[in-house]
Amino acid sequence: MKIHFQQQLGAEMLRSERRRIIIVISIFLFLLCYRVLQGNVFDIDLETKRIQSSVVWLFPFLILLFELLSLWYVNRQIRSKANKIPWFGQYLNTAFEICIPSLIILTVAKQFPTYNILKSPALSVYFIFIILSTLRLNFFLSFFCGLLSAVSYFVVYFFFYDHFDFNDASRAIILLVSGIAAGLVADQIKNGINKSVRETERRHRVESLFGQQISMEIAEKILEHNGEIESKTMTVAIMFVDIRNFTNFAAIRTPEQVVQYQNAFFALVSNAVAQNGGIVNQFLGDGCMVTFGAPVELDNPALHAVRASIEILEKLKEAIKTGRIADTGIGIGIHTGDAVTGNIGTDIRQQYSVTGRCVIVAARVEQLNKEFNSQILITEEVFNHASPHIRVVTEDLGKIELKGFEDPYTIHKVA
Repeated sequence: MKIHFQQQLGAEMLRSERRRIIIVISIFLFLLCYRVLQGNVFDIDLETKRIQSSVVWLFPFLILLFELLSLWYVNRQIRSKANKIPWFGQYLNTAFEICIPSLIILTVAKQFPTYNILKSPALSVYFIFIILSTLRLNFFLSFFCGLLSAVSYFVVYFFFYDHFDFNDASRAIILLVSGIAAGLVADQIKNGINKSVRETERRHRVESLFGQQISMEIAEKILEHNGEIESKTMTVAIMFVDIRNFTNFAAIRTPEQVVQYQNAFFALVSNAVAQNGGIVNQFLGDGCMVTFGAPVELDNPALHAVRASIEILEKLKEAIKTGRIADTGIGIGIHTGDAVTGNIGTDIRQQYSVTGRCVIVAARVEQLNKEFNSQILITEEVFNHASPHIRVVTEDLGKIELKGFEDPYTIHKVA
């Protein structure tokens, strides 16, 4: 998990660096367009015209060329699934970004000694890079950017203008402090991304662990409600699946063979159930309980349940024919109605549960398969909901008394 977290964080930092470079390119393209507009629309003095017609023109082109190369490199790193840029490369990139404008400023200061370029908008270039350094998500890179800008400012003023008073020192300190402030902001952003990525990793891990014990649908519901799923009544269809003669099957096989068989059988059932919008609530050793319509509501749970039962039977026959599963007989019982769904248990241990008359009836219907030598039995309620939407030939077995219930239920044999 730790390795995956570092990869995720590194990938996010690469994407952040790409955003920073794109912003820099956009800013300097705008400045270049503004320079053209300024020369044709606004009146500027002769000294400024002379400076702008000199080597200053190279400045935006050099920056754009350098940033385009940087963008190409970062995109290549992202495509190759790399999770970071080498630390020396990051510092070298920062140094180039500060040194290019510094060299231009030094050149202008040398060619035009009477023009104080550091009192022109040129100084703002440093602040652009300092502000955008926050997207590097590295305190020391932002600090380095501010420090290098302050040193560049000091070098130009002290060595070329032979002047460095309190105001000049204040500007240099502001550049340095800006780098520190940008670094602190970068750290805050990085911590936020750290927390977000860790939370995502934690959620995925919890979902994965939950998914090994319960369905992913229930796991997601539990996480959405911070571990609590309020009990409520929902219309569901309950399906019980039972493996016939499982005790005799297990008695003559090793534990490993039994587990291998169970895994193959329940994988087949789980896939068919999931494809039809249901969830496996419980594995019962020689069978399982399946719910359609909770915790995720379905328009017609009974229809989904009947389709899943038919698919289970078809897939099982195919698996037996190809030798993937030993010859297996099953019994499936389905009933639909209202059930109470939600967490039950204590403060120490809770379990998502579906309870009510509907569940008991479905269990009793499944047991009738032995009596009628059938594989799929459904109640009248299920038949009424499913038959208008699915072509299936059923046999009406009439009213059958179920253990524990006074009123008999009309049962239909599907297979």
